[in-house]
Amino acid sequence: MQKGGKLLFLKIIKNDFYRKKIITGTVFVFITMAVLLGASATNIVANLIQSMTELQERAVPADITQMHSGKYNQGEIDKFTEEQRENIEMQETMVLLTLDGSNIHFGKNQTMAGTVQDISFVVQNKKFDFILDLDNEKLDIKEGEVAVPIYFMEQYDLKIGDTITVKSGGDEKAFVISDYARDFEMNSSLTSSKRFVINQNDYDEMLEMQAGELEYLIEFKLNENGDSQAVQTAYIEAGLPANGPTVGGSIFLLFNAMSDAAVVMVIIFISILLIIIASLCIRLTFLATIDEDLREIGVMKAIGISKKDVKNVYLNKYRVMSVAAGIIGYLLSFVLVYLFNGNMRLYLSSDLSGNLKYLLSLIAPLFVYFMIVMYSKKILKRIDKISAVEALRSDIMERGKNRKYSFRLLTNKFFSTNIYMGLRDVWKRFKLYRLLFFIFVVCTFIVILPLNMYNTMNSPEFSTYMGIGKSDIRIDLRRTDTITEDFNKLQEELKNDSDIEKYAAYITSSYQVKNAEGSWDYMNIETGDFSVFPLNYLEGRAPKVEGEISLSYANASKDGLNKKVGDEVVVKVAGTAKTLKVSGIYQDITNGGKTAKANTSLSINEEAVLWYIVSMDVAQGVDIREKMDYYQNTYESAQINDIKEYTQQTLGNIIDQMTTIVIAGIAIAILIAVLITALFLKMLLSKDMSQIAIMRSVGLTSKNVKHQYMAGTLLVLTLGIIFGVLASNYLGEFLVSMAMSTMGAAKIELVNIAWQTWLLCPLALIVVVGYTISVCCKVTEEDDLSVVFKS
Repeated sequence: MQKGGKLLFLKIIKNDFYRKKIITGTVFVFITMAVLLGASATNIVANLIQSMTELQERAVPADITQMHSGKYNQGEIDKFTEEQRENIEMQETMVLLTLDGSNIHFGKNQTMAGTVQDISFVVQNKKFDFILDLDNEKLDIKEGEVAVPIYFMEQYDLKIGDTITVKSGGDEKAFVISDYARDFEMNSSLTSSKRFVINQNDYDEMLEMQAGELEYLIEFKLNENGDSQAVQTAYIEAGLPANGPTVGGSIFLLFNAMSDAAVVMVIIFISILLIIIASLCIRLTFLATIDEDLREIGVMKAIGISKKDVKNVYLNKYRVMSVAAGIIGYLLSFVLVYLFNGNMRLYLSSDLSGNLKYLLSLIAPLFVYFMIVMYSKKILKRIDKISAVEALRSDIMERGKNRKYSFRLLTNKFFSTNIYMGLRDVWKRFKLYRLLFFIFVVCTFIVILPLNMYNTMNSPEFSTYMGIGKSDIRIDLRRTDTITEDFNKLQEELKNDSDIEKYAAYITSSYQVKNAEGSWDYMNIETGDFSVFPLNYLEGRAPKVEGEISLSYANASKDGLNKKVGDEVVVKVAGTAKTLKVSGIYQDITNGGKTAKANTSLSINEEAVLWYIVSMDVAQGVDIREKMDYYQNTYESAQINDIKEYTQQTLGNIIDQMTTIVIAGIAIAILIAVLITALFLKMLLSKDMSQIAIMRSVGLTSKNVKHQYMAGTLLVLTLGIIFGVLASNYLGEFLVSMAMSTMGAAKIELVNIAWQTWLLCPLALIVVVGYTISVCCKVTEEDDLSVVFKS
């Protein structure tokens, strides 16, 4: 290439950066953000893989956990283990001393009575299923000390060195908090039990105090090629203790990863959108640049510079930008990840210093670089069609366009002239404005969808996705010597309480159910009147008459009992097989999603009752909190919550993570809206420079011109907001339902708060975009008309 050609290249690139500082800066920011979020997502995935692997290796969790309450014979379990040596490597039974939250005191006369979690005091296991400290080391608790689950540390703000006291009757036992317990099996708020770790001597002392009820975790660690299903089937057929749910190790793995996986999915989704936006910005920039540089392109071609070299002038600019943006985005991703990884560092691993994340995070900048370069090459093919003669005529980009003059000014009867001209411009050049329309749809979607998800999780209606009908108050009666007496007494009192509008009592027992393979599994079945506080059913209805049963979505699926509405389920009641007809399928994300509900005609399995629940609505005007306090004082061992509080405690850190996503979504959407609007208007004003000069020469002020552009852009914004809200409501529901189906909720209906989605968020976008238009259109005041006409 000749020296003159190289100098011309450098001059064009230099002038391009100088003339288009805002455009170049905007595209650079979008490429950087795409890399930043993409690298952050892969970084979080790498950290999640590393931390889950490390926690699993250190904790050595059980592959099968059978929860049991009641009598059991360890000798029979040992015999079974020996018979199944081809599948079972180790067996261990953890004895749980389960207490009511009201028995645990801390701080200034505070108790844990309001928790929805089952609280158990345990001694560290010897073989596997170890409970760890925050360094993922096996807990070794000294006498007089206790390790508190992370869940309670966050919920009650418990600090190391604080004292908790267990009170039972006239006895009490004080413990000093020495550690926080990281529990692979019971970390998540979605698991309904939490384990406090104490010393063996203290445990024996609490047994003498008769401080709680004994329950058991009968746990099995399988060989590398052990058959989990074969062990579970053999266990049930052997008639071994099974008064409680059976949980596979994969469920604990899913629960531990849930909240961080949700963050990753949202970040990846936004990152993909940003790559698309960056590509569209580059397209817009190229078209505007080529339009402006037609004469320079013509000169280069006229002096013999090849098409490839001409294209490299523009392509190298974006190669350099992509490399620089990739490096900056890659480095900044480690800062951003630290903000999102707080939950992971607390619940999974305090040390996320592995090397895997550095390698995986490189995928994002490399992917974005190749996407940008490939897309740029595709756009630059337009230069091949431009001949030197046509380029020097400078009208090539307008060739072949037939102007259609519709929306004549004389026909306007509703708007001011400036507003009408702005709206008319959008109609005439909608192909040009469609990029802006798409961006505004995306911005609205990024804001509204996380907001709707957050509102849904905080709504009382979310209880229906947990297999619970919506009510004002929920009372859980825990296993005590007087539980049946308390249950009957409570129902009698509610019947005579004029403050209670309606109530319903439910009993959950463990039953044997014939599975799809024809063998027997244990399943929790809740009995009661489900018409009082109805659920939303995916198919069918609640069980109303004798011989009917409804199944949760996870239970009815192929991985469960594989049943549809109208199919039959065989349940063993008091040793007798009873055939029930499936009346409906509902959604439930609790207990691994596998639950069932039956009419009261199904006899209660008295020996395997797990819990009693009473739901109620108070009469109009009655203070819910006062009524809750009354029943809490009357039934000290009961756990009393309003439904909203119950839902928030169960979802726990998932809601906290969603709060972070909402804030991040709003910030990203505003940044995108501002930068794209500025980029678009810069391009549009540059393209319309001659037209603006003509308008000003015939007497229009810069304010009139600004109003035209503002009217057109705000029209596109309004349409974008409408389509964005509709997309978040319908497409968003589909995406969320698809993600939640793995947990047992296949059809989520997002809660849409009208004043937020149709007023507050749109108003915020209109104000931000309106201000951006106002600032960007000041350029019309600075243009010298004589210079414009000379050009």
